Amino acid sequence: MEQKINQNTPKNDEISLKEIIETFKKYWRYLLSKWLIILIVGLSGGALGLGASLIVKPTYTAQLSFALVEKSTGGGLAALASSFGFGGLAGGNSGAFSGDNLLEIIKSRYAIEQTLLTPINYKGKSQNLIEVYIDFSELRDRWNKNKKNIELRTLSYPVGQSRETFTRTQDSVLFSVYDDFIKSQKLTVARKDKKVSIVNVYFKSNNELFSKLFIETLMEQTYRFYKVTKTSQSKANIDMMQHTADSIKELYEAALYKGAGYSQVNINPALSTAAVPRIKQETNAQLYGTVYAEVLKNLETLKLDMARETPILQMIDTPILPLKKDRFGKIKGIVLGGVLAGLFVVTFLLGKLYIKDLMNE
Repeated sequence: MEQKINQNTPKNDEISLKEIIETFKKYWRYLLSKWLIILIVGLSGGALGLGASLIVKPTYTAQLSFALVEKSTGGGLAALASSFGFGGLAGGNSGAFSGDNLLEIIKSRYAIEQTLLTPINYKGKSQNLIEVYIDFSELRDRWNKNKKNIELRTLSYPVGQSRETFTRTQDSVLFSVYDDFIKSQKLTVARKDKKVSIVNVYFKSNNELFSKLFIETLMEQTYRFYKVTKTSQSKANIDMMQHTADSIKELYEAALYKGAGYSQVNINPALSTAAVPRIKQETNAQLYGTVYAEVLKNLETLKLDMARETPILQMIDTPILPLKKDRFGKIKGIVLGGVLAGLFVVTFLLGKLYIKDLMNE
């Protein structure tokens, strides 16, 4: 019995293979009989691809690369500030901005929105970058057709308008632009190798000048925010030290003036006891002078350390016109459109024949 089954197995395999070949021939003959339909649909797809290549606007990619140079201040500054009762130094903030975190700051909503709300001189007119984007993206044409939100028809972002006074619609449009930049990957930030500290930033849009201005302004805003935050604690320490220096200076000058007022008291030796206030004021003046000199020295040390810890953004490559241009070419459009249309009609015809065969069975 087992022998019988084994003898029938090759026969069944042979029959299955023949069926596959016959089915393939049947489908192939069917497609050949429909060659005219496939040709017409393929040519139509090629025509649509050509039309798309003429309609789709080219994109311009601006590239910028930089390296961040940072220096730690060591323990001297921390010890000095602690001796005067001041808090931790800015070096403690480095963790939030070190490594790949800086890359995320560049793509943050804060940095992008601040960039879009930065005034620039565009074609002889001072306006915010968001206004330039709205114009070349033809958003106003779509807003004019919007019947639900009438505010969109007159929406604008005047130079100098406070962020706190923005309407709900202004905030909504600003966020939608930011969201589009991130989700459509118009803005990308990457480091080719984690061992290398050089960061590459790319931005693409349909407007060449906007791409260049946006990426340059974005880096300016990011660096300003980074630098201020990085040195915020040191700046606070310096301000406190400066206030202390000013207070001691006032006490020192007051002691000098009071000492001068007592200078005539010691003319008569009999009145020597009356000279005590003068001596006391002179001693106070010397003490205040010594402390004031020490505070000034420490203040200069704090300023020097703050300058050392201020990060430096070293630009390596900046966008230069003309930018890299990516266009959906005519030949590419014809070939891609024809191939996609051809695949669609072939799939449709084969599916139709398969369903027909199943119905007959």
